[in-house]
Amino acid sequence: MAQRRVDLEEFFHPDGVAVIGGVDRNQTEDALRAAMDVRWGRGNWNLVNPKGGSIGSVPVYESVADVPQPVALAVISTPPAVCASIVDQCGAAGIRYALVFSSGFSEVGPEGAKLEAELGEAGRRNSIRIFGPNTNTNAFEPVPEVPGLRGGKIGVVTQSGHNGRPIVQGVHFGIGFSRQVPCGNEVDLEVSDFIEHFAYDDETAVIAGYIEGFRSPDKLRTALEAANAQRKPVVILKIGATDAGSRMASSHTGHLTGSDEVINGLFEQYGVVRVRDLDELLETAALFAKLGPNVAEGAGLYSISGGSSTLMAEAAELAGVAAPPLAEETQERLHQHIPRYLAVSNPVDNGGTFITTQPAEVRRQVIRDVCDDPAIGYTVIGITGAVPSMTDPLGDDIVALAGEVDKPIIATWNSFKVDELGFDRLVESGIPLFRSFRGCFAALAAYHRYQRHQEGFRVRPALPEAMPSAAEEALRASPPETGAVLKVFGLPLAASEVANSPADARRAVEKIGLPAAVKIASADFPHKSDAGLVVLGLDSLDEVEQAAQAVLDRARRAASDAAINGVEVQQMVTGGTEMIVGVTRDPTLGPAVMVGTGGVFTEVLADTAVRPLPLDETDAYEMVRSLKGFPLLDGARGRPPGDVDALVQVIMSTAHLAAALGDRLAELDLNPVVVLDRDQGAVVVDHLMILASEWPGSTASGS
Repeated sequence: MAQRRVDLEEFFHPDGVAVIGGVDRNQTEDALRAAMDVRWGRGNWNLVNPKGGSIGSVPVYESVADVPQPVALAVISTPPAVCASIVDQCGAAGIRYALVFSSGFSEVGPEGAKLEAELGEAGRRNSIRIFGPNTNTNAFEPVPEVPGLRGGKIGVVTQSGHNGRPIVQGVHFGIGFSRQVPCGNEVDLEVSDFIEHFAYDDETAVIAGYIEGFRSPDKLRTALEAANAQRKPVVILKIGATDAGSRMASSHTGHLTGSDEVINGLFEQYGVVRVRDLDELLETAALFAKLGPNVAEGAGLYSISGGSSTLMAEAAELAGVAAPPLAEETQERLHQHIPRYLAVSNPVDNGGTFITTQPAEVRRQVIRDVCDDPAIGYTVIGITGAVPSMTDPLGDDIVALAGEVDKPIIATWNSFKVDELGFDRLVESGIPLFRSFRGCFAALAAYHRYQRHQEGFRVRPALPEAMPSAAEEALRASPPETGAVLKVFGLPLAASEVANSPADARRAVEKIGLPAAVKIASADFPHKSDAGLVVLGLDSLDEVEQAAQAVLDRARRAASDAAINGVEVQQMVTGGTEMIVGVTRDPTLGPAVMVGTGGVFTEVLADTAVRPLPLDETDAYEMVRSLKGFPLLDGARGRPPGDVDALVQVIMSTAHLAAALGDRLAELDLNPVVVLDRDQGAVVVDHLMILASEWPGSTASGS
């Protein structure tokens, strides 16, 4: 269970700082003190450089050992090749933390990666926690306070110091921040440490991150569990959705971005809000911070233009944000001031000239009426063009109402012309402010998803990793008996038998029963159907024997050197819905279980849901229900409902198998898994298991 990070409190508030490395000896003492005091505190810092000397009355010590005061934090800006030795010197001086500003480590290739490994080892050797390398000191840069801040503050953690800066510059839009933390290459301290820190930080209401890759899955889950327990929303811009993003992340900070599907699955488990650019990150995090928790759904839409109202209504519906009709009583009150030829059912169009012809009290009463409607949880005011005669008074109205009405007011300013009093007044009001309808309603949709997700926040217990002896024995066979492994973990395989010859196939089907299927028994043909090595719907003993001979002949012609164990004679499963269940391995998050609409069109449909381990039955049900193909299991168009419970048990058995096999399992495909009618179970018809290359025996085996 996560706990408050006392160590990071000490890191952020060090008792003594040594700034080690290059010294600008051309600057004045006053300029030096001003720059250092703002980050490290007056009288709390010391300069260290082998050349010694001084800048005015400020001494420059030749070694960190020469610093007379206690030092808790070293800030290292030296060539990367000497950073590890500097850390050793810091260890001898009793320093507990090091911020390594220097770049030239894993982000530049193998030589830099070697230096980074040496740096990490030096930190462990000296019990020094290292922040960076390839970072900066923005974590210690005070963020300007927002006068009259409305709502809470955002804690920002990034793997790019520069990409953190435009986020915290949101102070110019009335957005408050507790701290910005750029983690760099994360040889030791990583983004997960700081997500956990912010989860317990009283100054932080929302956590925002620019992330290129995660280091430790266990730390990440601990951090997200802490954020969930403290009800701190986490909004992340995660790089890696494209090949280009993945390549650049590696060259920037040396991070592996990981599988995007697995990342999405993890975020779904923990209610993380994923965004796609810096503007969306800032605006979405700010919405969470300013609204706070438990704002009811139901958007009231208000604008000075019919066209703007139309755009708002469409953007809201596309995002899935409800904009319910206003009550008849509310509409009647609105029409006391707004002409009846204008729509006020929601959206509310005031016609524009209403603002220039009506006194402030009337203008504000109209907005109050929208806010007071029982179906409305908040009101969105859309401003698509800067027209001072209208937008300036509207800005005044919003400032006056923001602290008066009981329900939140949100605004959009959809114009590039921001040198307007109306815009300044919106910022002054402190309400959530967006630059587009799309961004506004996307953020609101994410807010509502998070609110609903909170009900399911939980700690998922680790799955057992013990390997049953029968499964261990089957794995060590040559080749591995993968079907036996699946049965040990309770996976319901279709009845089958491997036959060495067509005559043996005939005898096998007499035991299994008709109808039957025949397929090649060889790990060298992972896609048997594509190679024509599967024959289905065999209704007689003669058909089975003939099919066995045909499949063997076809396989030998296709690959004369293939390892063929004969043919597999299998029970034909008729009816039901074909699904796929599998296991993949993410380089960072480890094993993940996948479920999807299955059969021969699995790759074409690409209808899947993925969750990394550990997962539980609730995850499994959520995965199944999230599929576009779920209506096939739910009785769509008169189909009999499928046995969803049985499919969930297949998912959970697969997860237990993945946890037990651990690194030995590279990939597992169960395709198809035929889900029969409700209460009739599910059957695994075919499977492919790929074992890690270092595991003794065959690297791949399938039925």
